[in-house]
Amino acid sequence: MRVILVGSVPNLVQWFNLYLYATFAPYFRTEFFDPASTNSLVYVYGLFALTFVVRPLGSWLFGRLADARGRQFALVAAVTLMSAGSVALAVTPTVDEIGAWAAVILAVVSIVQGIATGGEYAAATVLLSESGTRGHRGFFASFQATTIVGGLVLAQTCLFVLLASTDRAAISEWGFRLAFAAGGAAGLASLWWARGLDRAPRESKAPQADRDATMGALFRDHWRPLTWVFLLTAGGSAAFYTFTVTVPSIVRETFFAADGDRGELTATGLVLAALVVLVVLQPVGGALSDRIGRKPLLVVFGVLGIPATGALVPATAHLASPLAVLAILVSAFLVLTCYLSVNGIAKAEVFPPHIRALGVGFGYAVANSLFGGTAPLIYHATSGHGSVEFIAYMAVLIAVTLCAALRMQGGSATALDKPNSPL
Repeated sequence: MRVILVGSVPNLVQWFNLYLYATFAPYFRTEFFDPASTNSLVYVYGLFALTFVVRPLGSWLFGRLADARGRQFALVAAVTLMSAGSVALAVTPTVDEIGAWAAVILAVVSIVQGIATGGEYAAATVLLSESGTRGHRGFFASFQATTIVGGLVLAQTCLFVLLASTDRAAISEWGFRLAFAAGGAAGLASLWWARGLDRAPRESKAPQADRDATMGALFRDHWRPLTWVFLLTAGGSAAFYTFTVTVPSIVRETFFAADGDRGELTATGLVLAALVVLVVLQPVGGALSDRIGRKPLLVVFGVLGIPATGALVPATAHLASPLAVLAILVSAFLVLTCYLSVNGIAKAEVFPPHIRALGVGFGYAVANSLFGGTAPLIYHATSGHGSVEFIAYMAVLIAVTLCAALRMQGGSATALDKPNSPL
């Protein structure tokens, strides 16, 4: 439990800070870009996609650091960088005050937070995967996914509180700044918490890291598991950001158009309730994988993810019934859990310890930058709710993840408990 707290609390705050950007983007876009521009939402999600473009750099920097200096050390460093970015957004002047420099600052912060996120993912994933006991590693590792969604829940909670106490105009003017300030403060608190606990297990720092944990060694000796991680992440990452970022924004806009501020508050409450369910499902999925293996869950995601996406995106753009929207969100999140709860441990299992953080982080970051962070941008750029092109694009990516899942060996045994990779 101590290790879960060491890895999970900073991870929770890290993703809380990242999702503040995604959640409040429709509100602060007019503060950083010309309010008269019809493309401001595309621009702001374009910068959100930029955070993913630089993630491979972060995965290299912090993955190398995690393999050489320890997983917890790298995790704390990444959270510090992320929190600093949130504080910067809380105090950045508007486009009316400093012109185009507002967008420049937003771009710089996006790059900094992207680097931090790219490094943090591997550090937290590997720390929790390595710290689990035999037969329970899936459960332990699932807390990384739990805190990813937990960060999104916190961001949605901030929006819900602001919508309940003020209006959309006030959130665009000052509410988003309050949220980013809260994110920065939470980051500092999480650092104090992590440093107050014992260091991560000694085995989480690989003795061979200084000699072998290099990009050259990764591409030369471990290109097969690296490629597999990339393919597994492609569709899972795109589905995650579609279900948790794009779809909530569609729901809010649909309800706002139907019932103004009250409708937007209702939509935010529905999304928040569904995300709480998603949080609870992650340890359940992780524990189940310890019994039946990671492969069955990943295959279920690949098989059901395509029809789930095809139904979810157009339905949330047209449904106005709260119960119907909640039901379809929870159903989609059940499918997503089959990927989200076990993808971290599945990736950690295919690399040896001395290069595990670098391999997991880099493979994930490249796929995530190409397919995950760009999903909201592609949806909004193509316009048209339930666009056939977007759904077809998602279907191809999820099919790729399905093929990678089928490549796995079955069973619940983990390579963290034995020397040979399951690939």
